[in-house]
Amino acid sequence: MHTQNSTIQTKYNYPLHEPYTIEDIFFFDIETTGFSPKTSYVYLIGGIYYRKGSWHLIQWLNEEPNKEAQLIVEFEAFIKSFKRIIHYNGSGFDIPFLQKKAESYGLADPFIKLESIDLYKLIQPLKRFLSLESLKLKSLEEYLKLKRKDTYSGEELIPVYSGYVGRLLYENMKIKSGELSAYTVSNQDTPDAQSLRDILLLHNGEDVINLLPISAMLYYCDTFKADFLTAFYTPLAYHLFVTDTFIVIEFKMPFIYPLPITTSCSIKEKGSLKKGLDYLEAMELKAEFIKDILKLHLPVYNGTLKYHLSPASDYFYLPLEDTAIHKSVAQYVDKEYRQKAKPANCYIKKQSRFIPVGEDYTGTCFKKNYSDRISYIEAENLEKQSLEEIITTVKGLINYMKEFFRI
Repeated sequence: MHTQNSTIQTKYNYPLHEPYTIEDIFFFDIETTGFSPKTSYVYLIGGIYYRKGSWHLIQWLNEEPNKEAQLIVEFEAFIKSFKRIIHYNGSGFDIPFLQKKAESYGLADPFIKLESIDLYKLIQPLKRFLSLESLKLKSLEEYLKLKRKDTYSGEELIPVYSGYVGRLLYENMKIKSGELSAYTVSNQDTPDAQSLRDILLLHNGEDVINLLPISAMLYYCDTFKADFLTAFYTPLAYHLFVTDTFIVIEFKMPFIYPLPITTSCSIKEKGSLKKGLDYLEAMELKAEFIKDILKLHLPVYNGTLKYHLSPASDYFYLPLEDTAIHKSVAQYVDKEYRQKAKPANCYIKKQSRFIPVGEDYTGTCFKKNYSDRISYIEAENLEKQSLEEIITTVKGLINYMKEFFRI
């Protein structure tokens, strides 16, 4: 068994340790000779952890296939001191693979007392939002522009490992017999065991180390949570800009997004084409994620919308004027020019500049039709709102974008 420890330089951006300390978490990844624990075996496990102000990489490389159980024992003994393990698709592969291996050797489940975080499952909802074709680890590394020295895939490493075991056996035999010195072995034309081992360790090490910068992608997910702003800190710095077609709100976030992203979605009603709501097709909500700034572009609609009154039983609708009036006033209108109001026609109309606020907004809002899911407020009112009111205003649109991208 070859165990290698090293101190590494890396950035830890996303608080995956909370509510524990940073020393309570362990990132890990495994390398195997195949997908089935029945017909293949694990030959390398790597992990990173934080101790005494630095990140450390530890790797266990099995140099003898018949000592696979020892590899699992050493790994299980080491991770006992942690409270949470973090991995990428470990729930689907790494963990069940090791669990089945441990069971086959009569060993305890290595993960029985550990909490588990699968970054793959947490990042998966971002696939459409980030326009990712694949969620493979290397695809995310390329998306985040993370550079690797390793050029091998996991599948390509299998023959490298076979060559390493064979070469190691050959070199040890020659050195023991006195036919070759260690110096002669390391200077032969064919790759020596050390060179092959370095290839294996480099691939596994970069896989696990890159989990830290990849985890910062979860900040995009956090933005779409229901309490996406109020959960961070108060007061939250923001700026508001008004243009002819957009109202732009900039929120300064207490973290940095890993990459600048600009995305947008069309704001429209369900079945809007049938309803003839053509103007909604042209309205777009745009969001920019740049460093520590979330910038929302709220589209402005110039026109006439309806404010629906409630309860409809207290009002009458005047068809000729296309408006509703309270029953205390309607008594002065001839019966032939009035009718009992229904929820759909119990409204008054107003021409102004409006911005959409989503369907869950509880303040004074306007709609095109009673059954519409998108509500509007007057654009001028947004400038007068407090931070809490502004957050409430845009929350519905964030939810709308969340639904659009299926986050």
